Amino acid sequence: MQQKIQRKINKINSKFNSFDKRVWYLVAIRVINALGFSIILPFISVYLYSEQGVPMTIIGTFFLGAAIARAFSQIVGGGYSDKLGRRKIMIIAGIGRALSFLLLAITVFYHFPIYFLGLFVILSYGFGAMFMPAADALISDLVEPKNRVEAYSYQRIGLNFGWAIGPAIGGYLASISYSLLFLIPSGLFILVIFIVIYYIPDSVSETRKSNFNLQSLKRLSRNRQFVFYCFLCFLVFSVLSQPYSTMSVFAVEHVKISKILLGYLYSINGITIILFQLPGIKWINRMRLSSALALGAFLAAVAMLLIGISTSFLMLAIAIVVLTFGEIFFIPTGTTITSNWAPESERGSYMGFYGLFQGMGRSFGPFYGGILLDHFLHVPLILWGAIGSVALFAALAITHIKHPAAIESSVPSKF
Repeated sequence: MQQKIQRKINKINSKFNSFDKRVWYLVAIRVINALGFSIILPFISVYLYSEQGVPMTIIGTFFLGAAIARAFSQIVGGGYSDKLGRRKIMIIAGIGRALSFLLLAITVFYHFPIYFLGLFVILSYGFGAMFMPAADALISDLVEPKNRVEAYSYQRIGLNFGWAIGPAIGGYLASISYSLLFLIPSGLFILVIFIVIYYIPDSVSETRKSNFNLQSLKRLSRNRQFVFYCFLCFLVFSVLSQPYSTMSVFAVEHVKISKILLGYLYSINGITIILFQLPGIKWINRMRLSSALALGAFLAAVAMLLIGISTSFLMLAIAIVVLTFGEIFFIPTGTTITSNWAPESERGSYMGFYGLFQGMGRSFGPFYGGILLDHFLHVPLILWGAIGSVALFAALAITHIKHPAAIESSVPSKF
């Protein structure tokens, strides 16, 4: 028995030492970032709709504004991480995000007009989006191609560990004070800043820094197959965003579950990721990366249909589990394909460009989801069938992307 335990410990130590320590610090940062954001995200729509009486169309417009901020920030964060270094961009983004959530807490506490809340939500999305491509590019710098799916999967586990805890905490805080709900994440993002400053030296040397400018983006945008790939990912991410906006209102107003149970739904998502993301690495490695991506999109479509027929917490929970398996296949695979597609000197730019479509999808989803919800709240099959068809189309189209064969075999692109 003691030998078995020792072998387990040795195996864990071996795995830990197989990656640069900065990879694990980034995992810790993912936990904290996800914890902070997941505390508030499911309850922004509920607060505005149920507490303030704001129509879902207006709420969706706030999220559309967040999409624009995300789009700009992904490009800036990714491109300038190639030029200035990953670390500087992550510090700037962390400071901006902490301030945004502090201002959100002040806005709610002093009952400032709703458009101030919308503005600070948009800013928080923007700074969060600036952080991500720099962090993803840092992983690509530190990890050889054959291990990137695994490295990005660990990042996903960290992120979803935060998500497993955050919504339940958020549901409790929302029942006490919405201003407190927004204040706690601000403190968590300050902790992220300190971790980056003290534990994450940069990975981009002066000789490897690129001269990022608008011409770089024009050159990247001429890679039509990569742009088409990003567009399909945009569609899928618009569907993956629905549980955190449209479904939160649908679950409370139509299925009639409590805010506490709503928080538990998102915790189920996080726990499922923690339990199955590592086995998911083995499943993905047995497939072509494009096939794993298409499977993830298809599962997202199935999950939307299951939400449409849900009449209880249990049925919603089943839908969330199916959606989570879609994420397990889709998200680390999508990031790995992008990393492998990118030339070494432009990893941040490619991550930023991909992140632009990811961020726009996650924010455009609540916009059209909100419009559909306002019109079809009591006709759920039409509501969720329409949303699911978006992911189904993407799943079918992904198999027709023309890309360098090296991307499928986890070898980086040389063009």
